Amino acid sequence: MELSARDMEVVRVVGRFYQLASSHVATLLFPDTTGTPVDRTLARLVRLEALNRIGRRATGPQGGAGAYVYQLGARGWWLLGREGRYRPYRSINHHALRVADVYVDLVTAERAGGIKILHAELEQPIGNARPDLTVELGLVQQRQKTSYAIEVDLGSEKPRIITAKCAAYIEAFKRGLRDPFPYVLFLVPDEWRKSEVSRVLGRLAEGREVFSVGLFDELAAGFLVAP
Repeated sequence: MELSARDMEVVRVVGRFYQLASSHVATLLFPDTTGTPVDRTLARLVRLEALNRIGRRATGPQGGAGAYVYQLGARGWWLLGREGRYRPYRSINHHALRVADVYVDLVTAERAGGIKILHAELEQPIGNARPDLTVELGLVQQRQKTSYAIEVDLGSEKPRIITAKCAAYIEAFKRGLRDPFPYVLFLVPDEWRKSEVSRVLGRLAEGREVFSVGLFDELAAGFLVAP
């Protein structure tokens, strides 16, 4: 069975983010339909080994089962021209899914008319820094554009790791590797982690103005519009 243009679009977006929940695929590529078309498409792509389904994403404080999670299958790996041997992930990558959450929130905000996504790139190096997501946004009401290097933080990294990440950004800033240099935004899960990262940023000897920290929920509420 040949893959349709829509099928290939699904394979490409899953390959881009490493792993996506079915809810991500539905929002990004099937925004104006019921759940049936996306479910049928994903099931067909799994049968064709273009995608591989690896379980459900846990949701809520009790860890209930949420949307199914997908990654490239062996055929999808080949279709996208990936190099090396196909080695699927054996478990759900919660960090990759959180990065996808952030991007989906931005797409949702764009559809609502507040922003325009001018460019988005995953893991684009800035010197020795490697943000999870780099975006350039047009802010509709302000008629301006702003760039962000987004660090998706799940609260597991020690403060010294955050400090080292900041040092890499500061070095890149001093070397003028981006003009203008993007705002570096740490997105965190809760207020406790926000305070911890804020303390790290407050101890920086230089370059403090480049960094900010906010909650994932604040992104959806328009946090990016006013850095």
